[in-house]
Amino acid sequence: MKVQIKSVDEKIWNEEIQNLLPSRIFDFHLHTFTSKSFSGGTPDSLKIFGNCSAGAIIEKLIHLFHQKTTEFLFTGWPTSSSLLLQQNQYLAKAAEKYNFYFLALVSHKLDEKYLENLLKSEKRCLGFKPYKCFSVRVDPEDAKISDFLPEKQIEIANQYGLVITLHLSKKKGICDPENIEQLLYFVEKYPHVIWNLAHCGRSYIPHNLEKSINSLSRLKGKKQVFFDTSAVTDREVFVILFSEFGANQILFGSDAPVCFYRGRCVRFGYDWAFITQETHSITASFPVSPALLLYEQLWAMCHAIKVNRIEQKDIDKVFYQNAKEIIDRVNKRRLM
Repeated sequence: MKVQIKSVDEKIWNEEIQNLLPSRIFDFHLHTFTSKSFSGGTPDSLKIFGNCSAGAIIEKLIHLFHQKTTEFLFTGWPTSSSLLLQQNQYLAKAAEKYNFYFLALVSHKLDEKYLENLLKSEKRCLGFKPYKCFSVRVDPEDAKISDFLPEKQIEIANQYGLVITLHLSKKKGICDPENIEQLLYFVEKYPHVIWNLAHCGRSYIPHNLEKSINSLSRLKGKKQVFFDTSAVTDREVFVILFSEFGANQILFGSDAPVCFYRGRCVRFGYDWAFITQETHSITASFPVSPALLLYEQLWAMCHAIKVNRIEQKDIDKVFYQNAKEIIDRVNKRRLM
């Protein structure tokens, strides 16, 4: 996928984004893979992205961030045909070459000895990335957290104080009662795990976050639970998130290569879908110029920053400092 900065992107960047973004960006959620990452080669659904090697992804993001200082926490690409050992090995080698940190893809098929050895040999591995497609349930879309994240792996993460980036399953995401119940249980039982709830707790639309706020009140102020912003383009989601949790529990993430699409996530009643130039026919009574999804997300975040009157020091936390503090915490505990 060729990534260009078109006139619509340039206008959004210049008028809506650049004056609020700090000089340093830490991307806490993005992916890399090669054709060797999957059994049978790259899945058809991913071929649209083209070259997704770590070097290619980094080059595109540096271009889109207009040469700002950028740092990254990569993971692989989870799907039913993912070769986890190969992906984790590639992540480790690329991390050394390009100087980034990574999360290992994990599933119930990986034993504890493998994970222990990985953590001891790869200091750039900061934790784990489970995913619903590795669920032991027949239908991964209805999986609870423990169906795709074995508790023994949480115990290892707790021992080393690691990050777990959690993409919640179930249609309701963060407002599903079973998800909330398990999340609160694990947060209390394993105090040294740093939980990152991907996609604002998989709240692509405001409804899911609104319905879960009361239940999530126990997580406010806990510096072991964070929400990453990846691929969320709805302004109101960020308005709620900043209002309820402040800047201390939010991490910027791009979800590259997904963020290279042109389009955004759109609410349909209580559902949502990504509508992009590459995947849909977008028609109107006038010409439509979709912007890069990355810029749509940043625009939505900047809107919420203005509405909530977030100070510059807190903007810096969201886009850089929170991530650096997490890395320092993980590295410090691993030395204990």
